[in-house]
Amino acid sequence: MTADTPCVIGKGIQIKGNLSGAEDLVIEGRVEGHISLKNHLAIESTGQIVADMTTRSLSVQGEVSGNIEAEEMVEIKADAKVVADIRAPRVIIEDGARFKGRVEMDVQLPNDI
Repeated sequence: MTADTPCVIGKGIQIKGNLSGAEDLVIEGRVEGHISLKNHLAIESTGQIVADMTTRSLSVQGEVSGNIEAEEMVEIKADAKVVADIRAPRVIIEDGARFKGRVEMDVQLPNDI
């Protein structure tokens, strides 16, 4: 695997517990617990996540249940199902995505508003 190739948790893999790392990660299987990554996390269409997540950026095509905190961005694709409270500076929810939860974007307003 090269440095540009993300790690993959395949369709047949199930993980229960804490998952942490400093590389990009693609999840095609099921993860329950807590995920903490320093880079990008991608949940593919077959991915099922029941976990609180802290990451730099996140893209979701599969199913997610848990709280999400991202340093840069969260993108929920059209076929995704997400039940979560999201905290990130940028949040993209595509048309057709199913989302239930709260979104908090750290917006700094000028003092004179």
